[in-house]
Amino acid sequence: MICLNKNEQGAELLTGYLAKTLDAAGMAEVERHIRDCADCRGLASVWEKLDEFAAPEVRADFDARLYARIAEEDSHQPWWRRLLWRPAVPLVAAGALVGLGLLIAPRTHDAAKQANQMDIEQVAQAVDDMDLLTPIAQ
Repeated sequence: MICLNKNEQGAELLTGYLAKTLDAAGMAEVERHIRDCADCRGLASVWEKLDEFAAPEVRADFDARLYARIAEEDSHQPWWRRLLWRPAVPLVAAGALVGLGLLIAPRTHDAAKQANQMDIEQVAQAVDDMDLLTPIAQ
């Protein structure tokens, strides 16, 4: 078996093994590999320790305390920042986009005009070359 760390399905195999959702052959194969591979044995033991971890209970007033803390942090900002900062960000971003557009637009128009001029010159040169290559009728 390829090491679980190097196997593309290693995470699925390990979670299946720990959840005991693999078939008997798969369970035996992963178990044999974990017995032989120190890295995978350590990884499996960490996962087993995580299963033993008991998550703390969420207190009933958690939401109220969270919103109170957010309101308290907002109240510590200076008044000018609360009033000006939030609307200023989109305005500055829009101004930057308009400025960038104004800087780019003339250059692209000039480049298109220059490319068009070069095409006309190339066509004129090609016509002159064709005139030189055609035999003169006598």
